[in-house]
Amino acid sequence: MDEPTAALGVAETKVIHDLIRQLKREGLGIFLISHDIHDVFDLADRCTVMKNGKLVGTVRTKDVTQDDVLGMIILGKLPGAPAH
Repeated sequence: MDEPTAALGVAETKVIHDLIRQLKREGLGIFLISHDIHDVFDLADRCTVMKNGKLVGTVRTKDVTQDDVLGMIILGKLPGAPAH
């Protein structure tokens, strides 16, 4: 799903979130592309970040903070990786 709630209001967004959670409970794998980090942390088990067309890494959302993921997006490195 690529930005499934980008043009939706609050009520419609809740419907989509509920649908994603239901599909997740049923064991269906979903790719969710979103700029909304809150949605990512609310809905996803894992988060993959790409920067400039290159893979930065994949992390489990329960193992990182939103700041960690923002660091991946901005700095292009995994949390805890040494600075160059």
